[in-house]
Amino acid sequence: MTNPVRIAFIGAGIMGRHHISVASRNPDIEIVGVAEFSPETRGKLAEEGMETFADHREMLASVKPEGVVISTPNAYHSPAAIDCLDAGAVPLIEKPVADTLEAGLRLRDAVRKSGLPALVGHHRRHNPIIEAAANHVGSGQLGKVLAVNGMWLRRKPDEYFKEQWKMDPALGGGVLLINAIHDFDSLRAICGEIESVQALTSSTSRGHAVEDTAAAIIRFESGALGTLMISDNVVAPWCWEMTSQEDPRFAWQPENCYLICGTEASLSVPTLDIWTNSPNGGRDATFIRRKLYHVAGESMDLQMRHFVRVIRREEAPKVSVDDALGTLAATLSVAISAQRQAPVRLSELLGS
Repeated sequence: MTNPVRIAFIGAGIMGRHHISVASRNPDIEIVGVAEFSPETRGKLAEEGMETFADHREMLASVKPEGVVISTPNAYHSPAAIDCLDAGAVPLIEKPVADTLEAGLRLRDAVRKSGLPALVGHHRRHNPIIEAAANHVGSGQLGKVLAVNGMWLRRKPDEYFKEQWKMDPALGGGVLLINAIHDFDSLRAICGEIESVQALTSSTSRGHAVEDTAAAIIRFESGALGTLMISDNVVAPWCWEMTSQEDPRFAWQPENCYLICGTEASLSVPTLDIWTNSPNGGRDATFIRRKLYHVAGESMDLQMRHFVRVIRREEAPKVSVDDALGTLAATLSVAISAQRQAPVRLSELLGS
């Protein structure tokens, strides 16, 4: 019988506690420590029998975990991951992989130097809906994909912003790095690499230092063109969380947040409806709608199981640091493009 892997956690905020809950249900995991800045949160975790630390470096030296889940504010993702690598522990880094490309590239270099794997927590990649959509587009059954539409539109309640870092651009706050980065990653997974982004941003509705609304035009390397509309201050259900049934904390609406349109058919996500018509797409041709098959699964649970296998070297990371840097570059290019008032090529940001 294989021994459970020893996993620790850095950060026990909303996402950190979610990861801890998922890990606690996995018989292949032994939770050996939690590093958390808040004394109140440490006290609650200690009452649950967990060993807690105020400093993650002390924890790494004390409990010597095999793997570490990092769920800190965005600006601390890369430095904490480098500390884990230096301690010989495999990190699972909550998205974004870093808050800046410079920090992400430093982490990439540290991963290569360490020889250890590192997994980035773009958990939607593990969702069977995204996998089914990506496989179907990749099969060519939509024909040549020409047009893509993505949306992340909902209103966050005022209490969401009690955590000050969410309003601080220096700490990686804002709807782009907190939310839209997921959608850039999903669109990359389904439609392939992004070549360039042109965008506008706005922060006028709340007046925070970070953006609350953005509009992006995307050119994929395949030649497809796409749009991504983003806002966290509108009353709307068109976002992954409210349409995918992935997170039970969100009320489900039977809507879509992505449309992938090709010369032979189109696909809506997450409903996975496939639309075709024939002959020749004429205006009087009958449309046929059918459902793409998939077996539902809980993406955070699937990601944690995968992390165990990555620690054991049974699988390569589904989302590596190099891969996640492509998503980070696409996301950061929105603000850069808005500032320059010009398109931004991702190769410029990634140096390739």
